[in-house]
Amino acid sequence: MSTRKKIFLLLLILPFAIFAKAETGKRDGVLNGYVTDAVTKKPLSGVVVSATVPGSTSTCEVLTDADGYFRFLQLPAGSPITVTFDKKGYQSTKRPNVNVGEKSSIKLNVEFQPQETDPESDNSEFPILRLLQAS
Repeated sequence: MSTRKKIFLLLLILPFAIFAKAETGKRDGVLNGYVTDAVTKKPLSGVVVSATVPGSTSTCEVLTDADGYFRFLQLPAGSPITVTFDKKGYQSTKRPNVNVGEKSSIKLNVEFQPQETDPESDNSEFPILRLLQAS
């Protein structure tokens, strides 16, 4: 093979090799933390934690465990992320513009506020709870 052909082949392959190296070296960020009740300070399990990149349609969701712990792996590094916390009986909480850096881990702890309830509400769940507490 002539020298010209070797150089041409090298120049043709070089951009692909550089791109492949850049992609394999990139590591996404990690976001984790704990969710607790703002009144009792106890961990909350079963909270739906959603991570969304603004302007995108992809959303990642996890549930908190018995210790109120949640963890997202492989979030896109360098993009601001909106993190939303939802659970029945609590006020929805949103944390916009959480920046997760490449090869880094961010810890986000949240105190969840209970929803204010109307004592004269027609919700059947609360009378049962009062009855169980009175016994």
